[in-house]
Amino acid sequence: MKRKKVVEFQLKNHQRKVKSDFRKVMLTLEKNRALFPAPPSHIDVVFVSNKKIREINKQFLHKNTPTDILSFKLSSQTGELIISAEMAAENAIRYGISTEYEVLYLIIHGYLHLKNYTDYKDKEKEKMFKIQDRIFDRIIKTDENNEK
Repeated sequence: MKRKKVVEFQLKNHQRKVKSDFRKVMLTLEKNRALFPAPPSHIDVVFVSNKKIREINKQFLHKNTPTDILSFKLSSQTGELIISAEMAAENAIRYGISTEYEVLYLIIHGYLHLKNYTDYKDKEKEKMFKIQDRIFDRIIKTDENNEK
């Protein structure tokens, strides 16, 4: 039986302001790899400060503001997600979830962008967030079942 190709994630922490269990995020992604079919086959997830993501956002999207995540398709098989760890922590408080869960939610969002989903128009955004929420809900269920 042929195995379905799935994404390999690599996490890199390039910030010091937010202390979070990025190792737990990696383990959760590994346990749920089947939810992330390739392409792309490799995604680097890079955690940065608000200052750094603002610089990147200005350089590539001409927006002089921090954002929670930026997605870059480097090739058909490789992508990079830049996540503001500070903004993820702020969002987690706002939504009443752990920073690790918010990071997972952002990774799913970025992954979908790399799969060519967009959220620029209401109809596209609705479709993308429906898929994003479905993947996230499955991860949460798996995570909760493993804690029992």
